[in-house]
Amino acid sequence: MTTVPSPRTWVVGEVVTAAKMNELRDALNFMLSPPLWELTHSGIISPATSTQAVMPMDTEIIDRDGGHSTSVNNSRYTSQTAGYYLVSGAVAFVSNGTGKRELTILVNGATETYPSSIPGLAAGFTGLTTSGRIYLAVSDYVELYVWQNSGGALNTNTTKGGPRFGGHWISK
Repeated sequence: MTTVPSPRTWVVGEVVTAAKMNELRDALNFMLSPPLWELTHSGIISPATSTQAVMPMDTEIIDRDGGHSTSVNNSRYTSQTAGYYLVSGAVAFVSNGTGKRELTILVNGATETYPSSIPGLAAGFTGLTTSGRIYLAVSDYVELYVWQNSGGALNTNTTKGGPRFGGHWISK
Protein backbone atom coordinates (compact mmCIF):
# COMPACT_ATOMS: atom_id res chain seq x y z
CA MET A 1 0.00 0.00 0.00
CA THR A 2 1.31 3.41 -0.97
CA THR A 3 0.74 6.38 1.28
CA VAL A 4 0.38 9.75 -0.38
CA PRO A 5 3.02 11.98 1.23
CA SER A 6 1.80 15.11 3.01
CA PRO A 7 3.71 18.34 2.42
CA ARG A 8 5.84 19.46 5.33
CA THR A 9 5.20 22.78 7.01
CA TRP A 10 8.51 24.35 7.91
CA VAL A 11 8.87 26.69 10.86
CA VAL A 12 11.30 29.57 11.31
CA GLY A 13 14.63 28.42 12.70
CA GLU A 14 14.01 24.73 11.98
CA VAL A 15 17.20 22.81 11.23
CA VAL A 16 17.31 21.00 7.91
CA THR A 17 18.14 17.34 8.40
CA ALA A 18 18.52 14.43 6.00
CA ALA A 19 15.31 12.88 7.37
CA LYS A 20 13.37 16.08 6.68
CA MET A 21 14.78 16.37 3.17
CA ASN A 22 13.89 12.71 2.57
CA GLU A 23 10.25 13.65 3.14
CA LEU A 24 10.57 16.05 0.22
CA ARG A 25 12.30 13.35 -1.84
CA ASP A 26 9.48 10.85 -1.07
CA ALA A 27 6.80 13.35 -2.14
CA LEU A 28 8.61 14.07 -5.41
CA ASN A 29 9.13 10.35 -6.09
CA PHE A 30 5.42 9.69 -5.55
CA MET A 31 4.44 12.44 -7.98
CA LEU A 32 6.94 11.17 -10.56
CA SER A 33 5.56 7.62 -10.30
CA PRO A 34 1.96 7.59 -9.01
CA PRO A 35 -0.21 4.44 -9.05
CA LEU A 36 -0.88 3.36 -12.63
CA TRP A 37 -2.30 0.24 -14.26
CA GLU A 38 -3.03 -1.05 -17.75
CA LEU A 39 -4.59 -4.49 -18.17
CA THR A 40 -5.76 -6.56 -21.13
CA HIS A 41 -7.09 -10.00 -21.97
CA SER A 42 -5.07 -12.28 -24.22
CA GLY A 43 -7.91 -14.13 -25.95
CA ILE A 44 -11.48 -13.96 -27.17
CA ILE A 45 -14.28 -13.40 -24.65
CA SER A 46 -17.87 -14.39 -25.57
CA PRO A 47 -20.40 -12.61 -23.33
CA ALA A 48 -23.91 -14.12 -23.39
CA THR A 49 -26.78 -12.09 -24.80
CA SER A 50 -28.74 -9.77 -22.47
CA THR A 51 -26.44 -10.47 -19.52
CA GLN A 52 -24.04 -8.04 -17.90
CA ALA A 53 -20.63 -9.74 -17.98
CA VAL A 54 -17.42 -8.81 -16.22
CA MET A 55 -14.35 -8.62 -18.45
CA PRO A 56 -11.48 -10.82 -17.25
CA MET A 57 -8.02 -9.28 -17.52
CA ASP A 58 -5.30 -11.93 -17.57
CA THR A 59 -2.38 -9.76 -18.69
CA GLU A 60 -0.74 -6.84 -16.91
CA ILE A 61 0.96 -4.31 -19.13
CA ILE A 62 1.78 -2.26 -16.03
CA ASP A 63 0.65 -2.37 -12.40
CA ARG A 64 2.74 0.11 -10.48
CA ASP A 65 0.88 -0.21 -7.14
CA GLY A 66 0.19 -3.97 -7.02
CA GLY A 67 -3.61 -3.67 -7.24
CA HIS A 68 -4.22 -6.46 -9.78
CA SER A 69 -3.89 -10.24 -9.68
CA THR A 70 -3.81 -12.40 -12.81
CA SER A 71 -4.99 -15.45 -10.83
CA VAL A 72 -7.55 -14.27 -8.23
CA ASN A 73 -10.43 -11.96 -9.26
CA ASN A 74 -8.46 -10.99 -12.36
CA SER A 75 -11.25 -8.67 -13.54
CA ARG A 76 -10.57 -6.33 -10.61
CA TYR A 77 -8.16 -3.55 -9.92
CA THR A 78 -8.11 -2.97 -6.15
CA SER A 79 -6.97 0.42 -4.93
CA GLN A 80 -3.86 0.36 -2.75
CA THR A 81 -3.73 4.16 -2.51
CA ALA A 82 -6.79 6.30 -1.75
CA GLY A 83 -7.62 9.12 -4.13
CA TYR A 84 -9.18 10.12 -7.41
CA TYR A 85 -8.29 7.97 -10.39
CA LEU A 86 -8.85 8.51 -14.08
CA VAL A 87 -10.19 5.08 -15.09
CA SER A 88 -10.76 3.98 -18.69
CA GLY A 89 -11.81 0.91 -20.60
CA ALA A 90 -12.20 -0.24 -24.18
CA VAL A 91 -13.64 -3.31 -25.89
CA ALA A 92 -14.53 -4.26 -29.45
CA PHE A 93 -17.05 -6.85 -30.65
CA VAL A 94 -17.03 -8.74 -33.95
CA SER A 95 -19.50 -7.76 -36.68
CA ASN A 96 -23.16 -8.25 -35.78
CA GLY A 97 -25.88 -5.74 -36.68
CA THR A 98 -28.46 -7.00 -34.16
CA GLY A 99 -29.08 -5.12 -30.91
CA LYS A 100 -26.66 -2.88 -29.09
CA ARG A 101 -23.45 -3.05 -27.06
CA GLU A 102 -22.71 -1.40 -23.72
CA LEU A 103 -19.57 -0.87 -21.67
CA THR A 104 -19.42 0.45 -18.12
CA ILE A 105 -17.16 0.65 -15.08
CA LEU A 106 -18.45 -0.77 -11.80
CA VAL A 107 -17.11 0.23 -8.39
CA ASN A 108 -17.16 -2.53 -5.74
CA GLY A 109 -19.39 -4.63 -8.01
CA ALA A 110 -22.40 -2.35 -7.64
CA THR A 111 -22.03 1.34 -8.45
CA GLU A 112 -22.21 1.78 -12.21
CA THR A 113 -20.28 4.73 -13.59
CA TYR A 114 -19.65 6.20 -17.03
CA PRO A 115 -21.74 3.84 -19.23
CA SER A 116 -21.17 3.84 -22.98
CA SER A 117 -23.62 2.42 -25.55
CA ILE A 118 -23.69 1.93 -29.33
CA PRO A 119 -25.79 -0.08 -31.82
CA GLY A 120 -24.22 -3.25 -33.21
CA LEU A 121 -22.61 -2.90 -36.63
CA ALA A 122 -23.16 -5.43 -39.42
CA ALA A 123 -19.84 -4.58 -41.08
CA GLY A 124 -16.59 -4.10 -39.23
CA PHE A 125 -16.25 -4.26 -35.47
CA THR A 126 -18.23 -2.39 -32.82
CA GLY A 127 -15.82 -0.58 -30.51
CA LEU A 128 -16.71 1.07 -27.21
CA THR A 129 -14.71 3.21 -24.82
CA THR A 130 -15.48 4.73 -21.46
CA SER A 131 -13.56 6.84 -18.95
CA GLY A 132 -14.09 9.01 -15.92
CA ARG A 133 -12.75 10.25 -12.59
CA ILE A 134 -13.60 7.90 -9.73
CA TYR A 135 -12.73 8.23 -6.05
CA LEU A 136 -11.37 4.97 -4.61
CA ALA A 137 -10.65 4.37 -0.94
CA VAL A 138 -8.02 1.75 -0.08
CA SER A 139 -9.53 -1.71 -0.89
CA ASP A 140 -12.22 -0.33 -3.23
CA TYR A 141 -12.13 -2.08 -6.59
CA VAL A 142 -13.17 -1.29 -10.14
CA GLU A 143 -14.13 -3.65 -12.96
CA LEU A 144 -15.09 -3.33 -16.60
CA TYR A 145 -18.48 -4.80 -17.60
CA VAL A 146 -20.05 -5.37 -20.99
CA TRP A 147 -23.61 -6.05 -22.08
CA GLN A 148 -24.89 -6.97 -25.52
CA ASN A 149 -28.19 -8.22 -26.93
CA SER A 150 -27.32 -9.72 -30.30
CA GLY A 151 -29.45 -12.80 -29.64
CA GLY A 152 -26.53 -15.09 -28.74
CA ALA A 153 -23.04 -15.07 -27.30
CA LEU A 154 -20.90 -12.54 -29.16
CA ASN A 155 -17.11 -12.67 -29.43
CA THR A 156 -14.84 -9.78 -28.67
CA ASN A 157 -12.63 -8.70 -31.55
CA THR A 158 -8.94 -9.25 -30.88
CA THR A 159 -7.50 -8.14 -34.24
CA LYS A 160 -7.00 -4.63 -32.85
CA GLY A 161 -5.84 -5.97 -29.47
CA GLY A 162 -7.95 -7.32 -26.64
CA PRO A 163 -10.08 -5.36 -24.22
CA ARG A 164 -8.18 -2.70 -22.27
CA PHE A 165 -8.72 -1.52 -18.72
CA GLY A 166 -6.52 1.05 -17.06
CA GLY A 167 -6.25 3.95 -14.72
CA HIS A 168 -3.94 6.27 -12.91
CA TRP A 169 -4.01 8.18 -9.64
CA ILE A 170 -4.59 11.91 -10.17
CA SER A 171 -5.32 13.49 -6.76
CA LYS A 172 -6.01 12.97 -3.05
